Amino acid sequence: MYKLIRFYNQNKNQIIKIILIIVFILGIIQLLNYLVSRNGSNNNIQANMINNSSIRQEIASNKSLVTGQTLPTTSLKSDNEVIKNFVEACNKGDIDTAYNFLTEECKENMFPTIDDFERIYYSYIFNSYQTYTLENWSGDIYQIKYTEDILNTGNLNSTTKQDYITIINKNGEKKLNINNYIGRENLNKTTEQANIKITITSVDIFMDYEIYNLSIENNSKNDILLDTSDDVKSIYLLDNKEMKYYFFSNEIVDNKLLIKSNFVNSLQIKFASSYSSSKKINNVVFSKMVLNYDEYKNFSNKKEYSFYKFRVNVY
Repeated sequence: MYKLIRFYNQNKNQIIKIILIIVFILGIIQLLNYLVSRNGSNNNIQANMINNSSIRQEIASNKSLVTGQTLPTTSLKSDNEVIKNFVEACNKGDIDTAYNFLTEECKENMFPTIDDFERIYYSYIFNSYQTYTLENWSGDIYQIKYTEDILNTGNLNSTTKQDYITIINKNGEKKLNINNYIGRENLNKTTEQANIKITITSVDIFMDYEIYNLSIENNSKNDILLDTSDDVKSIYLLDNKEMKYYFFSNEIVDNKLLIKSNFVNSLQIKFASSYSSSKKINNVVFSKMVLNYDEYKNFSNKKEYSFYKFRVNVY
């Protein structure tokens, strides 16, 4: 025992160093084991890939955030590939290539010119090198979170910006709708009442609202007024549960609401209707339509005028 004590006293510093090294190594092993087990839990699919100049990316989950449905791995990989290529083009400053990833409908609604795309989206999101995390929202819609890459920028105060990207198959090629634009449905649904024919040509769907594109044909002998513009709830969408989604009255020019006799006008109406894959819109309702504008103009108390309610069938 005396020899052991003497040996310890003579080599105390070296022994303490060895013990600390062993503790440090065991700690590193435990940390690595924890990270490996964490990355393999909750059905998460890790796709952190750094090859050549590729960005760091991650598919956070193989389940829809909305429905909880598990997505096929092949679909996830295929969708992620086109999104990755879009992000890489943006990170490289190749704006022409990035712009060409977008559908024509997305360009029309969000970025009519490549300069618009650069100013509105590229300069805002890609003012520095970005990595991203991807999660399926519902169907072909993905929630993407862009994060400034600390390894490339050296900026420890990185910010995260969120968007929704929809995958659209166009003639066998995958294109993108970005900037919260979900897509366009071509409806061409016509309803005719009182010698007035209203056709819903298409609807453009966004995460927070919808825009209905209409063609109004007035075959009556009178000028008509689609809405009196004095009520913010007079034009609305009606879903299959009788829920109403009202229009943005301030975004319609009044003279677009007046349809001359035997004329056809086109009209866009924006509604406060958030996207939901389970919601079904049945009608566009004009609750204060005037069938005889000349008569209405001369009416002394316009609140007592007998308005016509016109329901346009959506499907």
